[in-house]
Amino acid sequence: MTTINISLPTNMYKDVKRAVKVGSYASISEMIRDSLRKTLYKEVTVNGLTPAEEDEILETAATPDDNDEVWETEEDITRGFEKLRKKIKSKSVKNKTKRYIQHPI
Repeated sequence: MTTINISLPTNMYKDVKRAVKVGSYASISEMIRDSLRKTLYKEVTVNGLTPAEEDEILETAATPDDNDEVWETEEDITRGFEKLRKKIKSKSVKNKTKRYIQHPI
């Protein structure tokens, strides 16, 4: 992990320390990392997924159990998320094509 130094106005630093003290964050670094994540990765949800990934997982969870997959290893998880992302990308391409056909430029 890389270390950086930042300058904060005194009042902001006091507010940050107060937030850490009351348990909102484990450390000042964690608060800053969380703020950066929210700024840099707006499309990622709290659990680290994109809204499309989250929607696909919820949709899959609502399907019958005979379609379930069991992920037991890191490789299973990696393959499962790769499959999920391909499925989302495929849906996105289909939706873009459908919109183009319905509303040509």
